[in-house]
Amino acid sequence: MSVFMNYMVLSAISNLQSTGASILTAMQLLGIISAAIAFGIGAYHLIWGGVRGRQSSLVWFIGGSVGLVVLMGATAIAEYIDSQVVF
Repeated sequence: MSVFMNYMVLSAISNLQSTGASILTAMQLLGIISAAIAFGIGAYHLIWGGVRGRQSSLVWFIGGSVGLVVLMGATAIAEYIDSQVVF
């Protein structure tokens, strides 16, 4: 009976990992789209922002860039944590 329970627990963990990976992949796709929108808003501020246009556009450019780098690196971070955790 305990072998069966161990199999069920390992199967549940495997299912959670695959679900998390698919959610992360979907978030990365949405992140690319969001970064493109942020860069577009930043460009709008840069072109039409007037005196404070450059300052307000830098916030959008830096925020979009940093967010995209972190989101794209999330897979590598998750794989590193997975390799370090031992059950």
